[in-house]
Amino acid sequence: MARVTKLQIEGFRSIRDPIEIRFPENIPVVLIGENNAGKSNIIRAIDLLLGEWWPGTHQPEDHEYWDRSPSNGPIKIRASFTGMMGYDQPVNELYWEVRENEDPVFKCLQQDGSDRYVKKEMREQCMCFSVSADRRLPYQLSYTSKFTLLAKLMRKFHSILTEDEARVERLREKFGEIRDIFDEVAEFGNFQTELRNQFGEMFGGMSYGLQVDFSAYDPSNFFHSLRMQAVEGERIRSLEELGTGQEQLLALAFAHAYAKAFFGGIFLAIEEPEAHLHPLAQEWLSKKVSHMCSDGLQLMLTTHSPAFVDLLGLDGCVLVKKVEGATSVRQLTKQKLADYCLEHRSHPDRTQADTILPFYEGSATQGIKAGLFAKKVVLVEGMTEYLALPIYFSKAGLDVTKEGIAIIPVMGKGNLGKWWRLFTAFEIPTYVSFDNDVKNDQHANKRTDVLKAISVDDEEIEVAIGQDNWTVSGCYSVFGTNFETVMRASFDGYEAIEQEGREELGESKPLVARFVAEHLAMTDTQIGWQRIVAMVEALRNLSIENSNIENGEDVDLPF
Repeated sequence: MARVTKLQIEGFRSIRDPIEIRFPENIPVVLIGENNAGKSNIIRAIDLLLGEWWPGTHQPEDHEYWDRSPSNGPIKIRASFTGMMGYDQPVNELYWEVRENEDPVFKCLQQDGSDRYVKKEMREQCMCFSVSADRRLPYQLSYTSKFTLLAKLMRKFHSILTEDEARVERLREKFGEIRDIFDEVAEFGNFQTELRNQFGEMFGGMSYGLQVDFSAYDPSNFFHSLRMQAVEGERIRSLEELGTGQEQLLALAFAHAYAKAFFGGIFLAIEEPEAHLHPLAQEWLSKKVSHMCSDGLQLMLTTHSPAFVDLLGLDGCVLVKKVEGATSVRQLTKQKLADYCLEHRSHPDRTQADTILPFYEGSATQGIKAGLFAKKVVLVEGMTEYLALPIYFSKAGLDVTKEGIAIIPVMGKGNLGKWWRLFTAFEIPTYVSFDNDVKNDQHANKRTDVLKAISVDDEEIEVAIGQDNWTVSGCYSVFGTNFETVMRASFDGYEAIEQEGREELGESKPLVARFVAEHLAMTDTQIGWQRIVAMVEALRNLSIENSNIENGEDVDLPF
């Protein structure tokens, strides 16, 4: 059976410039990123090329062209394959292209370089089924049209069945016995007689002598009489009775069983599989998805849930985002990630392509993975900064949630450089913040690592790691001795409110820090306020180009 190896799209909906997505073997392709980035449009493209309707007859509407105008250029959708056979030789690609005022072109590129028109038998070697956000599972598991998942599967079974004439004859006999049992119902027999009489009167004078009768099977497709049923305990349930979460699990199970039975040949695209599933069910389904792909199912997901981000399957992780209003994608391999980390001063002994993915996945929390859905990321050491800084930023006019900025605690200085490298490798602008508490970094190796990652020179590193005061730069900040000490020195009344917080909440530093942030009155005459404003300004100006000193201007404040 055929499998997709690459998808290229240009000029389609929000996709202006050519994008390319690779499909690694035995790994799901997971489209991640913020809302309205264009993930669904990628699903629409693969569905148009391989899905239910024939692409050669599809006349795109204006909204299917980039910026809603055919004059902006052609739509091009191209998929590469392995295992697809065409006109007596392998097919390398199927492509669909349409230009303004011209008919669509739907052709295959064969191994010898020739372009030929696509036969339906080619597409059937890699059938695509799309489960959109509106969840049309009862449709796909019905005989509503010959294009549904159930109808296509049963036609394939019928073709295999009818290769054996003796088996077909046995089936006819068995179905005949079933029909005889139906005829024992007198009312059914009377109805059939009356129906034939009425039909005969209506059509008797016509030359073709049409008649009508009931059958226990469809001779053109023996399997057409089979229906999908859901069973709960000993009770039969209709598909319409299933919850939406159950429906999508059934869709996955059906596609997986098909892939195993026919050694692939099916491509399933699901939008937001996390919908209607509780968090633990999402994690369970994510693991099942990976297992299904290892069995031959090709799967593409769009998701807003970090539960479906598996860094061990990084090759299939595709970050989708808008750049200047147009959809772009960023897809790494483990080798590309290792090379990027080495370019940004990662330790060579710990940065090998074969070990880098377990290194990241082993300490990746759901909160850290959620950063892949953010527009910008702020990495902090722990929960104290995570709880307090958003409140300070809000008082300075920056709502980080509204602006899509994720503040992520990485639980220690030693992890700052590590996660900065991952996020910036995905071209997510990333800011780092830490203090100079030497308790777990006596020789400053951890602080030096993150500063070297963002290309700070040795002289500036020496100044930064010896700083007692609060320093703000365009891509990093240092809270001097430690967070609490610096905040007490920077804000009037901090210690008094801090004491109130301890009396009310106990000795939890993160909770107390949040309490102070909520109750502290901030004025522009305070040094702390000026530094918070500077951090907000740095975050507003942060881009992937200035996420490190090498590419951005140093904007240290003179404090």
